[in-house]
Amino acid sequence: MKNKFITDELITQRMTDKGWIEGCDEEHARNQVLQHFDCEITDQWQNPTFSIYEESTADGYSVWVASADTKRISICEDVYYYDSDISDVLYEAIPDYNRIYCDCEDVIEDAITRHYEHLLHRMEEEITDELLDEGYNHKVVNPINTLQYIEMISQDYQFNKDDENYCGFVHIHVNEDYKWLHYVLQIIKDRSRYEIVANHYGLTIAGAVKELLIFNELKDES
Repeated sequence: MKNKFITDELITQRMTDKGWIEGCDEEHARNQVLQHFDCEITDQWQNPTFSIYEESTADGYSVWVASADTKRISICEDVYYYDSDISDVLYEAIPDYNRIYCDCEDVIEDAITRHYEHLLHRMEEEITDELLDEGYNHKVVNPINTLQYIEMISQDYQFNKDDENYCGFVHIHVNEDYKWLHYVLQIIKDRSRYEIVANHYGLTIAGAVKELLIFNELKDES
């Protein structure tokens, strides 16, 4: 029985291969985000499809203008007073426009960082789905019932023929401090019932006494 489990290490490796690296530098994050959305942010005015820039009012105040059409500026919709507002505008504009003019690095960095963190989460979900499609399974580490407990046992390295410590059986020496004592006692009490479950996961209950529970690999008799 060959076990293929989804692990944090496997997900991290797949993400790294695709360029999605947690804790990477700002330049890498920026390249990944802009490539993903097919967007360019430039500080050169070259026919941008969306523009963000600072202007001074007649009475000496600074405001931010953000618009796809700089020839038709709406005071209510396109003029902002705070950098934080502009960061939100840029964040929302990146997926929708392919060439953005903005020369404020702080605003750009904040918007890129937020997109990168969001995309990291999305890519992790996508890679997990890919692994499931490839036949990988989630590894049970904290079973909530006896059925999950048996599934967890079936995932033990001693049942993995690719592991150097494979042996095809697991001996569970039970005592009052055993973390999964309740599940073990249920199996011992109703062995025949849980034998069916064990068989489903490629195991057989070879021994079930007060202080010892033994699972063996179920041999193919065909």
